[in-house]
Amino acid sequence: MSKVDEIVLPVSILSSGVGFGKPLFLNSQKIFEENFYLKKNIDQEILKFEKAIKKSKKQILEIKKSFANDELSITFDILNSHLEILNDPVILSEAINRIKKEQKSIQTILKDLLNEYKNKITDPFFKEKLADISDVFKRVLKNLKPSKVDILKNIGKKSIIISDEIIPSDIFERDSLTISAFISVRTSYNSHAAIIARSKNIPFVSNIDIEGIKNINMQDMIVDAFKGKVIINPTKKTSEKYKNFSISIKPSEKEKIKIQKDVNIFVNISSLKEVNQIDDKKISGIGLLRTELLFFKKEIPTQIEQFNVYKKIAKNLKNRPFVIRLFDLGADKNFYNIIENNKTCFFSSRGADLLLKNKKILQDQITAILKASLFGNIYLLIPFVKDLSEIILIKKIIKSIQEDLKISPSTIKIGSMIETPAAALMVDEIAKEVDFLSIGTNDLSRYTFASNKISLKELHPALEKFFKMIIKAAKDSNKPMFLCGEMIADKKILEKLYNLGIKNFSVSLKNVELF
Repeated sequence: MSKVDEIVLPVSILSSGVGFGKPLFLNSQKIFEENFYLKKNIDQEILKFEKAIKKSKKQILEIKKSFANDELSITFDILNSHLEILNDPVILSEAINRIKKEQKSIQTILKDLLNEYKNKITDPFFKEKLADISDVFKRVLKNLKPSKVDILKNIGKKSIIISDEIIPSDIFERDSLTISAFISVRTSYNSHAAIIARSKNIPFVSNIDIEGIKNINMQDMIVDAFKGKVIINPTKKTSEKYKNFSISIKPSEKEKIKIQKDVNIFVNISSLKEVNQIDDKKISGIGLLRTELLFFKKEIPTQIEQFNVYKKIAKNLKNRPFVIRLFDLGADKNFYNIIENNKTCFFSSRGADLLLKNKKILQDQITAILKASLFGNIYLLIPFVKDLSEIILIKKIIKSIQEDLKISPSTIKIGSMIETPAAALMVDEIAKEVDFLSIGTNDLSRYTFASNKISLKELHPALEKFFKMIIKAAKDSNKPMFLCGEMIADKKILEKLYNLGIKNFSVSLKNVELF
């Protein structure tokens, strides 16, 4: 075999992690390519289309069965959305009428409809709806040709899927055992596909020139969705370096972190399905529930919807600590379109600041959390704090609602995320106002270095100084402290943080095996 050179390409990060594997190209546009006029058999084409619709509905219902206990999860809601499209009489009748009138194949009709929708739709939310329509159309077209083999159903283990566009159907039934990572030309951070990938802990990157790499002799690949790069044909030295901290490879006993008796391992959760997997005895509880990812709808979930979910999780945990982070929306997380005209950027209003500007959303969520606190050991976490006044104002709202509900303040603990340089510098004052602290290493790294990439190679001296300040403040005020983020997937960094005095680590479910 001829020698191949290592190639490193920059990419945008949609879902963090590291993936090793064999690259596999998936041409998601090819399915629309059959383009011809029908000279006869119009009725047969319509019948074929109707059968494909019926089969598509059946497939989605079967997928939904596996999420029966995950009623408000992202995947469940997207599947419901896909069923709605398959049952939409306007879309179906339009397709059938065009087959009759234009005498074109259903492939051509659906392609034309999709292009027309793209030209008409400008609203950010409905652009995501357009992605759902595209996804459904592709499912229908695959079912028109049952003899064709679905490439994703027959892949080998540890494959890296490369496509011009990754859609939810490419991810629904996949997991990190078979798919190491996804790479696309164009997929946004807020897309359904990216959110599902994050909930499944599968690395996902975008903004890569697929046409430019198709002619490269690619044998192996590494997707580094921490630093934002794809490494084609990594050298032995590069591969060995990544194996030292790769969270996609099960660590050997020698590589595992030696847990001391004073260390508690918590997990970060983004869906109800993940809650059902918390059966490891060494898991102390949930260190971070990302509520903005738990629900996925056009509107903010109602107080009742939230209460039912928080209550269910609290009861399942059987009094183990359960940290619920208030909606961390804004900046790159405009999931519910609460920012006008979708005008967001890296430094847009976010977290505590944005919640205080949307009091009804804040009050409803606090009410749901306080009611659920009667069923478990719940901690309420304030996200993306930049000023002490934000904590004081939110605490006043919490106190007012507690009085209205006649719920004792002792039923819940209130904490602050320390993930901005401002919060880190004010941590002494913040520690006096809250019951616990939680360090968010991802954003603390991003905003400290004004970079969207997370520093993982080593613990930067600037971050180490921040950590020491936070640890001291927690110790001086006798307040518990949690730490979460991607950098603790690295053994050396994790051990250094432990030596600095951090004892409560909150990790993704797949990172639990590192301990």
